[in-house]
Amino acid sequence: MLCPDRLFPFRFSLLLLLLLAPVMGWAQNRAEALLQFEGVQARYEASYAPGAVARGARELLEPDDQAIADKALKALDTAAGRAFNTRASVAAIQQEVALAGNGGAAPGPQVLAAVAHLVKLRTDYAAMTEAGKAEFFSRERAKPADAARTELLERMAVAEVREIDFSSQLLMSAVVKQLARGNGGQLSSLPDRTLDMALDTLWSRGVTSTRPRNLMIVAREFEKQVTQAQLAALPDADVAALLAWRNDPQAAAEREALVGTYRAEVKGSGAVALRTLVRAWPRS
Repeated sequence: MLCPDRLFPFRFSLLLLLLLAPVMGWAQNRAEALLQFEGVQARYEASYAPGAVARGARELLEPDDQAIADKALKALDTAAGRAFNTRASVAAIQQEVALAGNGGAAPGPQVLAAVAHLVKLRTDYAAMTEAGKAEFFSRERAKPADAARTELLERMAVAEVREIDFSSQLLMSAVVKQLARGNGGQLSSLPDRTLDMALDTLWSRGVTSTRPRNLMIVAREFEKQVTQAQLAALPDADVAALLAWRNDPQAAAEREALVGTYRAEVKGSGAVALRTLVRAWPRS
């Protein structure tokens, strides 16, 4: 039988867990609501689900490279399908956001309802035809801009997340182009450590060439414009509730954790995909 002295640490740990459980539950609820508000899972799936990585890389290839890149794109599709895991990455992002937001109040019913309304707007927009999207965009963007919606958009991470996706897309496209042009030997001859350092340098350096830089600026701005149109379609009460929530003391740290972890997940999985692609590519 355990003596009382030995039982004390166990009882204290159990009591601490019971006390912390509601707090961690609130943090998880905040994190889940934030990921829904930012559309993280839908964005991640759109860019990294099976087939999406290769499609994205093709979009940035010049027509001449597209004509010769089928083999490289198929190999990228296979490598990316093994490297990216939407469920695991979204769970990792949510966990980090929950840690950053720990101590914050759980989102109230009005916030949750507003998040649900935005998710539905975003889902409906994605299901529209191009003509329907253009009509929605024109109608909602014609409404006068107001301070609350402008501030709420500034609190969102949509532009930063779009930039991360574009950076990954550009890197995948650049490697595919080199393979398609017969320059794969330059990459496959590099030791793993050197190859990893080269990929990391490309991520750190960012987009410097004029054309890709301009494309990134357009992608960021378009993401903001679409989100602004969706916010314009929300009732004023929803916007007010969301803005108050995103002005919580924990909001800035949660946003930073979301962007940082999203980038880490994309960068890490992308490095695995590219290393697999390069190593499997036949040397000429």
